[in-house]
Amino acid sequence: MIEPFANDHQSMQIGELVIENQKDKIIIYGDIDLHFDVSGHKQAQQLHELTGKILQAFENSAGYINNEPESKAKNDQSDENIDNPFM
Repeated sequence: MIEPFANDHQSMQIGELVIENQKDKIIIYGDIDLHFDVSGHKQAQQLHELTGKILQAFENSAGYINNEPESKAKNDQSDENIDNPFM
């Protein structure tokens, strides 16, 4: 289980759902089929634990309200137009 917003290197997977931890955001992508069986119950518990930890991180740190996303500053895409080398 990841520690939400604690670092930039943890990740986990529940079904085909991938959760990546970063200090300024949690990235979740993929999908999950929750079957009404033991496996689905276990996955639902993992999702519940994860969302509980994410909400707890928000509640423990009210400083997030004025935070600007750091990832935008690290964005590799510039706003500059460049010449197309193939034309």
